[in-house]
Amino acid sequence: MSRSRLAIISFVLATFFGVFASAQTQFRDIPAGHWAHQAVEFAVQCGLIEGFPDGTFRGNQNLTRYQAALIFFRLYQTNRLENTRPECRLAVERGAQEVAPELQQLQQRFAALERTNQDQAGRLAALEAEVKQAIETSKRVAALQERLAALEQQVQRLSQAPAQPAQPADPTPAELQARIAALEQQLQRLSQAPAAPTAAQDAVALERRIATLEEEIRNRPDAARVAALEEQVRGLSNQVTTLQGQVNELRQQAQQPAPPPQPQPETRPATPAAPATPPTRNLYFGAGVALGIIPQPSGGIFDSSNLNVSGMVGVRDVFLGFGLRAGLDYNLSTSALGLEAYLMRHFGSGLISPYVGVGARFLPALANPIYGSAAVGLDLNLFGPLGLFVEGNPRFESGGNFGLGARAGFKLNF
Repeated sequence: MSRSRLAIISFVLATFFGVFASAQTQFRDIPAGHWAHQAVEFAVQCGLIEGFPDGTFRGNQNLTRYQAALIFFRLYQTNRLENTRPECRLAVERGAQEVAPELQQLQQRFAALERTNQDQAGRLAALEAEVKQAIETSKRVAALQERLAALEQQVQRLSQAPAQPAQPADPTPAELQARIAALEQQLQRLSQAPAAPTAAQDAVALERRIATLEEEIRNRPDAARVAALEEQVRGLSNQVTTLQGQVNELRQQAQQPAPPPQPQPETRPATPAAPATPPTRNLYFGAGVALGIIPQPSGGIFDSSNLNVSGMVGVRDVFLGFGLRAGLDYNLSTSALGLEAYLMRHFGSGLISPYVGVGARFLPALANPIYGSAAVGLDLNLFGPLGLFVEGNPRFESGGNFGLGARAGFKLNF
């Protein structure tokens, strides 16, 4: 067999069978597009080739005569030659004749393995019988030891009993000595019985022989297949047990009367959820009318020269709950312009939310255009983001003069 493994196997299978199963090869050293990929896969599925333990096929190595004989031997075992063409069978038989000595050796080894298996099964049965007999012997020895201990205690009690006056009804000392002698002879016979340690040693030796036989059976080439079959049998047995349990449960359920209908729990209407708290809006714009109250204008509070159009923009929370606001006032009658800036603090965001602020105003028309001012007011959030505001504006002008203004209008919150 000087040709490589891959060439020989591919030629034999392609010549004898002609068609192959379409599946991916399980050997990592044969690429998917290899010219012999289908032939090797077919041989694996037919059980003719198993490959090496590391998952490789090693197709470039030479095929030994023993390996070729093993392939033909497996081919004969599968009975796949029964349905092939005569010329295919003739080609296979010619190839088998080339490795006929190796085939004969394989058949002899297989027959020897079967005989070894039968011999080991017989030896194992004999060893089990011997172990069973040794266990029974140990039990009998233990029972004899118990009887011997009871007799020794009885003899000890008799030897330690105090002397009693002789009476007609009591046994004489001669009779007692005869009974003691009989007991001593019985004890001597019992002491000559097989000792328990010997039986225990025999049992240990038998256990060692059984372990050796089990190890030999496990090391046999077909031990893995036998273990796999035993595992499958155990799995099927577990499944059958499970199915039997399910069938018994179904029978019990069918025999039991139907349970009475359970009263349905009373359905109560769900409690309406509390209205959600309106979202907090941080940015706002305002527009309205501002007027002065103290000192009172000469033309009256609502004189056109005392009314200003007011606008503002602010942020409620910039840092630690404090915000900023900037505003602009414009007098339509005098065209006077005023600017303001405040540090604000708003309290809450409900329907009515108060606020306070301190800052400064700038009026270019005055001799002293910058003076301190404050804001104290309420936000009325009646229409969602659109609300009303009203506030008072105390001011502190230069020279200690105090003034008071008022402002009201609409505010749009974002």
